[in-house]
Amino acid sequence: MAAAIGTGVDPKATSEASVLTELDNLADRWSGAEDATSGTVMEFVYGELGFAPNTNDYYALDNSLFHRVLQARRANPISLAIIGIEIGRRLGVDLVPVGMPGHFLIGERVTPDGDPMRWFDPFAAGKELLVADAKRIFEAITPPESEFSALMLGATPPAFVANRILANIRNAAVRAGDISSFALASELKLGIPGAGVEEFRELARVVASSGRHDRAVTVFNWLAQNDLTEAHEHLAQAQFHLAHLN
Repeated sequence: MAAAIGTGVDPKATSEASVLTELDNLADRWSGAEDATSGTVMEFVYGELGFAPNTNDYYALDNSLFHRVLQARRANPISLAIIGIEIGRRLGVDLVPVGMPGHFLIGERVTPDGDPMRWFDPFAAGKELLVADAKRIFEAITPPESEFSALMLGATPPAFVANRILANIRNAAVRAGDISSFALASELKLGIPGAGVEEFRELARVVASSGRHDRAVTVFNWLAQNDLTEAHEHLAQAQFHLAHLN
């Protein structure tokens, strides 16, 4: 999923297959005499392989493009977590994403489909955390009125992970004035389960403001059929952009 997002946003990206092959190759470098554990996976990924936080440019777009992360070995918490999870899976360790608000952790499950019972911080070299440690991190990076709950430490579904990656890409694109990456990330949001009228409205604003009249016609026509309360306005916008194609 992360590889697909990277290739969808970056026209110069390597193929998704090559990204997965690179992950396979990294996992093949494991030389442990015994079976891997969550702890030894953390040491391997954030120690021997050298994946580490990009503290110098935390909000850079590259931190959210998986193919670039594999090259630079520097990233934000969510990308670092995915690296650890995917290499761990290849080594037989059941690790899952834990999208705590404001931060991203790795969880280890004891039983398939169960809740994580151990947690690791990919932004701190894979350090193991107790619930109290996660609470301290949460309180340090969220507004004072925010309230921590242990429910925040459950496994995060893939669709939510994808949304957070795309949100990071869009925020980075805004900071960099990168309209193309912002628009492409907005397009990809439509492929996430649960996307609907609001996502199409947002995409319509993006493509219209960036002068992509052909795409705007398609999006506004879709909205005219599915967002009936504003159907007249959507049709008018579709006609407006269609006129710019002549």
